[in-house]
Amino acid sequence: MAESEPNRILVALAQMPKAELHLHLEAAPRWSTLREALHRHHGRELPQTPLFHAPDFRFADFDEFKGCFRHYIYPWLQTKRGYAELMEDVVDSLVEQRIRYVELNFNVATVDLLKLDLETVLEQLAASVATAGDRGTTIRIIAGIDRSQGSENARLQVQRLIPYPLISGFDLHGLETPETRADRFQDAWATAKEAGRKVKVHAGEMDGPASIYAAVATAGITQIGHGTSAIESPEVVNLLLERGVVVEMCPTSNERLGNVSSYQNHPILALDEAGVKVTVNSDDPTWFGLNLTQEMQRLIRDRQVSLDCLTRWTRNAFEVAIADDAMRSQFFTELQTWQQTHCPSLRI
Repeated sequence: MAESEPNRILVALAQMPKAELHLHLEAAPRWSTLREALHRHHGRELPQTPLFHAPDFRFADFDEFKGCFRHYIYPWLQTKRGYAELMEDVVDSLVEQRIRYVELNFNVATVDLLKLDLETVLEQLAASVATAGDRGTTIRIIAGIDRSQGSENARLQVQRLIPYPLISGFDLHGLETPETRADRFQDAWATAKEAGRKVKVHAGEMDGPASIYAAVATAGITQIGHGTSAIESPEVVNLLLERGVVVEMCPTSNERLGNVSSYQNHPILALDEAGVKVTVNSDDPTWFGLNLTQEMQRLIRDRQVSLDCLTRWTRNAFEVAIADDAMRSQFFTELQTWQQTHCPSLRI
């Protein structure tokens, strides 16, 4: 590789029109902004770089991971403009990365836990969504439903949020167990789909391929978050192919949470080779230390992924975007123009 080639690839990635389907709002602000906010609001002094950004760091378990939200994010969100400030930083990061489309997972349970006013929070989010649109980034807010709170709560939350046009869809997340698989929430999904909202779920990250099978074969879900364990079951891989399911893969997240044995063994390439429609995402960049662009850089460096692969995975994401024909066509045109400019001469 020529001396200047790595720099040229970084420039190409910076200019790439991207899409991110799996990004949690409450774990999307840049650490530097979070650090400044907690100092300004609460006088807290945080390190410039947290321990959990170290390349060899692994969370001990899901509870330790959830503790990051309680320790760092909740105190910020409890301030008067907490959600607005957090969202403003997220928008800046998305625009800076040239992410043209994002499905941003908003955890409504956090609003309730912190005893905040839902309408005020949604107004703050809507203002930032509008600003992002003016700056070239389309944001769709996806309401995250905590699977641990049960199916009846899920149904009630869907009914509660459907009247708000800002909510474009619903996602089932939280600690996976056989008792919290997506097919246990059919009433909630039926209500959401009847209202014309997208439904997708986290599945196969912690609970194995049976969780993915339940989501796709029984619940009829066609967009799966993580889905890493699909590779363990040829039957599930075939099901994903037959149903045209798009899988939102988050390699560094899965590594840091111990849901794959190593980054080198992450199944994103194997599933792509099998023909599954994979996409690449950052999931929780505040805690894992990599945004989408940096995740792509890591895939290039550590897994020798080509720009052509990243283009195909981005196209997969644009294909399922909540967008009209004109917007989707614009996304495809921008991506094709970028590919024609950069991919023929830049190979990994």
